[in-house]
Amino acid sequence: MLTQRFLQLNLLGAEWVNWLLVLLSLVGVAITIDRVLLYVRTRERFGALQTGLQEALRRNDLAAAQALVRSDSLIRNVLRAGLDAVGRGARDPKAVEEEMLAALAAERSRYDARVAWLTTIANIAPLVGLLGTIIGVVGAFYGLGQAGTTQSAGNPQVMSSIAEALASTAFGIFVAVPGVVTYNILRAHMAGRLREAESLMRELLANLGRLEASEETP
Repeated sequence: MLTQRFLQLNLLGAEWVNWLLVLLSLVGVAITIDRVLLYVRTRERFGALQTGLQEALRRNDLAAAQALVRSDSLIRNVLRAGLDAVGRGARDPKAVEEEMLAALAAERSRYDARVAWLTTIANIAPLVGLLGTIIGVVGAFYGLGQAGTTQSAGNPQVMSSIAEALASTAFGIFVAVPGVVTYNILRAHMAGRLREAESLMRELLANLGRLEASEETP
């Protein structure tokens, strides 16, 4: 009884599976655009930032260092947390480091938001496509059984069902591949920013004793 009901469900066709894959594809594209816009809007210009920070630290100029990190980006937000702590009179390297680590954790959460969905889509899209293939194959074999041996050979409806079934698998892979590629690119770019942030954090902590507290520039 249950098998018959499942068979009837399969005979409805795999069209809805393809629409589900289209939906997954659109979600992946939306997430990719959203993350790329964030990365572009908060691009670091690391070379200029590193040179400016080194010069400000060399001159013991806290105000100049703070002015360098006014704009929004991962590294600047992390450094600003440490420099603001120094501006409030903090001199313990551990306390300043904790301020920057807290800011770094918040930034990682902001940049990683929704990125995990790309791997989820990449993982389930081939399975959804395979489900469409199975539904199509079940429909094809059911058609063979209904047509009989003499009519089944070369039956165009059966061949069409098998072709549609294989197309679902191909579509699932087509949806999955961009998700994997985009996820790996974003993660590699994020890892690069984290390494750069750690580099400037260590440089700030190494020169912490030379900085003199000063009022923040307006």
